[in-house]
Amino acid sequence: MISAWMFDAFFWLVLPVAVFEALRVARIMRRRQQRSLSSSLAYGGLELGMVTMCAATGSPLLFAVLSAVRIAVIYTRERQWWGRRIIKAGLIGVALVLLATVGHVSAFDQLPHATLDATWRLVILGLVCAAGVVAIVPVRVTDEPKETLSAPLALIAFARVAIPLGASEPQFSVVVPIVAAGLSLMCALWLLSAGTRANHFDPAVLVSEIVLCERGVILSFVWLGLAAGEHLAGVGALLQWSAGVLALLALEASLRRRPLPKPMAFFALAMAVSLPGTMGFVAEDLLAHGLLELRPLLAAAFVVVAAINAAALYLALVNIIVDLRAEQKQRGLPQQPEERPSFMMLAAAGLSLVVGLAPSPFVTGATRAHAAIVQGTAATGH
Repeated sequence: MISAWMFDAFFWLVLPVAVFEALRVARIMRRRQQRSLSSSLAYGGLELGMVTMCAATGSPLLFAVLSAVRIAVIYTRERQWWGRRIIKAGLIGVALVLLATVGHVSAFDQLPHATLDATWRLVILGLVCAAGVVAIVPVRVTDEPKETLSAPLALIAFARVAIPLGASEPQFSVVVPIVAAGLSLMCALWLLSAGTRANHFDPAVLVSEIVLCERGVILSFVWLGLAAGEHLAGVGALLQWSAGVLALLALEASLRRRPLPKPMAFFALAMAVSLPGTMGFVAEDLLAHGLLELRPLLAAAFVVVAAINAAALYLALVNIIVDLRAEQKQRGLPQQPEERPSFMMLAAAGLSLVVGLAPSPFVTGATRAHAAIVQGTAATGH
């Protein structure tokens, strides 16, 4: 059934991600750009509206229009153009316009049965995957506050377009996961380098580098699982997306505080490296077991990168704490009491624990969401 809007299981999975992104935008507007409360909430609301409409629309052309509108909103918010966002939106927009004009696909529902020429199919897949690469690679560290934590439009486009189209391309589930694994290793090694050179950074720049590199690792894992072509890995990837957003929110919110709230910083570390009891642990377990079924070498690479990422994050966090103490001692400053955890930190940590300790309904939701994007229909749990 072709529909203008797709309020399917995938939409409901994206919705909480969009809510947290909107809260982050509002917080950045309020605290870093010193906007009024009403203005900050308005920009947060616009972000929520744009992302949720992109997740719900069944029309490629409407998705492209919404992406362009979102770029205009961001320009108004940031008062400057930013190349990375424009490149991502441009690649996705061109792919969707080609899908609608060359492929005569008026709704994402039609993709499983689309009769696209093989060349155009590869071009569209290449454009969507290129947008994913641009979203993942850490660049312009100082622009981290302008970044989203979940790259929502890139991953929505990948789920709605690339997965249905890639199902008929044998090389898609071979090449794309290898590229994703390579990107995850690059981001983890970059993070390891940042951790070993922590004392050479301005603290604010170091936090940005940590957040962007960790974001790259998490998004690479999501991309890897979705592209692998194995159902369990896809379910784990979707859970990893949500778990990663919570972990990054907690990590960023704790590391930005001065003095550093060490208990929350280490709990954010536990969320980011997916220790048992957190949502990330459930996601990584599903992802690893899914990869092991058909891609044992990729599963091994996934485990190795996860280990490097954990070591790099721990090293970076310890170096931040040591450097802050040394700076205070050098300046003769007294040890200030740690601030209370922020609402964002507590909300993200609490949700991660709730899902980690009682994952069944959330795994069921992710299973339905994965079925929806693979089948191109609103799954009902069958």
